[in-house]
Amino acid sequence: MNTFSKRTRSIIVMTPALSAAFILAHFLRSAPALIAPDLRMDLGLTPGELSSLPAAIFFGAALMQLPVGVLLDRFGPRLSMFSFMNVAAIGTLVFAFADNIFNLRLGLFLIGCGAAPVFMGVIVLLSRWVARDRLSTATAISVAVGGVGMLLSSSPFASAVDSYGWRVSLQIVGFTTFLVAFSLLLFIKDRPEQKQPSNEVETLSEVILGLRYVLTDKRIYYFAAVTAISFGTLITIRNLWIGPYLNDVYHLDTIERGHIIFFVSVAWIISALVYGPLDRLFDTRRGVVTGGLLLFALMTMLLALNDSPSVTVVTILLILFSLTAAMAGPIFAHARSLFSDKYSGRVFTAINLCTWSGIFVLQVVTGTILDCFAVDELGRSPNIAYKVMFGTLSISLVLVAIIYRKVRDVPPSSDN
Repeated sequence: MNTFSKRTRSIIVMTPALSAAFILAHFLRSAPALIAPDLRMDLGLTPGELSSLPAAIFFGAALMQLPVGVLLDRFGPRLSMFSFMNVAAIGTLVFAFADNIFNLRLGLFLIGCGAAPVFMGVIVLLSRWVARDRLSTATAISVAVGGVGMLLSSSPFASAVDSYGWRVSLQIVGFTTFLVAFSLLLFIKDRPEQKQPSNEVETLSEVILGLRYVLTDKRIYYFAAVTAISFGTLITIRNLWIGPYLNDVYHLDTIERGHIIFFVSVAWIISALVYGPLDRLFDTRRGVVTGGLLLFALMTMLLALNDSPSVTVVTILLILFSLTAAMAGPIFAHARSLFSDKYSGRVFTAINLCTWSGIFVLQVVTGTILDCFAVDELGRSPNIAYKVMFGTLSISLVLVAIIYRKVRDVPPSSDN
């Protein structure tokens, strides 16, 4: 009982700092979607240049994944997350003061680098503090908490931008990020006391060799294909094109876009909480993810087929799109079940390397798709451009669902 109480107290103490870091990471990745039309107008950006901005975030995140995997396993989430969050804070300030496309990209690249260990650090901590059969649910809850960052980047951020401008708003966020980084250093514990490593701690060279072992396992790439396309589709739409789409096709202003993005973000949080326990309910992880991918593909295709001028209709479709998107819980629980504990950081970040790389590619590709269609005198892309983009993403989701079926299922009931 005493051990359980100490563990519970430790989790309670860590939760606010971890939640704040995860919320900020989501916010920083999501905020460009809302202000994208403003950036396009202020700096005269083309759709291709606009897509390169959030793509810079994910390029930075992808570049840091393998180093982060080594650091998480060797030095632990506490020091790794603290160090990198300071980089994210610097990147936010660079972006806030930027007056050209290069500095905008640089700021977002630094944000991507700095936020790189947050999700994986949280997953590593959960794998050490939570029972294996509960990992999917715990991951889903953490993802839902992170989703608050998406909520803050919608209506609340829209109100701040409307009142103070996007530069001042992001300057405040940058200084707040420094404070959150310091809280991680103060309150995070890398593992429960009874699980403290003794003489089995790997040397740095052994950790790096372990990374080679992970990268030569083909199962990593099956998971990576799924996360790259599923997360990539969600993030490409939610964090990049939803703002321009609602602006270009439905002519909504910043506040109106913010309200819709808020509802879409709430739907994503609900989705994460619903997906979390489904693996235990149906006693299958692969089945839950496969079904989720096909539903997500269907909702994306409905957006591609939508011809209605109604804002209500498109809002409902975007909410349904988001409701089927949050499969992180069962995906990472499935991956975790197939590898030894000591490789957890490297497994998660190896998958995430491909994930962020895939997101980077998807954002560039979707920007290229939109660039193929002429814009109007206000720089707005036509509806057909977005329809082609949605259709392409939907087909990609079906293809990765087929690839994912190659991975052996590990039901929660047999994961001890």
